[in-house]
Amino acid sequence: MKKILIVDDSEVNLLLIQSIFEDDPEIQVQIESESTNALADMRENRPDLLILDLMMPHIDGFQLLQRIKAEPSLAEIPVMVISARHDTEAIEKVRQFGVEDYITKPVDLEIVATNIRSILKLGAV
Repeated sequence: MKKILIVDDSEVNLLLIQSIFEDDPEIQVQIESESTNALADMRENRPDLLILDLMMPHIDGFQLLQRIKAEPSLAEIPVMVISARHDTEAIEKVRQFGVEDYITKPVDLEIVATNIRSILKLGAV
């Protein structure tokens, strides 16, 4: 079973993305609305994929990426960014951290699901 951690300060976004896999026995989804808790969650439950929003209070997605990539035990976890930011600066900045995918909001759930399954190397449903 593959584990996904979704970090987003919007409960609607968390539940929307979580709903994609609610009936999928191959994927277990954990959600986190507080970016300040994300590192501890990752250390404790080591996800196979992190889905990350960029614009969050306290610790934004850029800061969280920097902290994750600075920890050798977490640095290799694949990251998918899902953000309302469409600007080239944001996209280039996260690409420097080696993110696997960048999807802009509003999201197409089919594309999100397909890209997640591809990153996790799972077959299509």
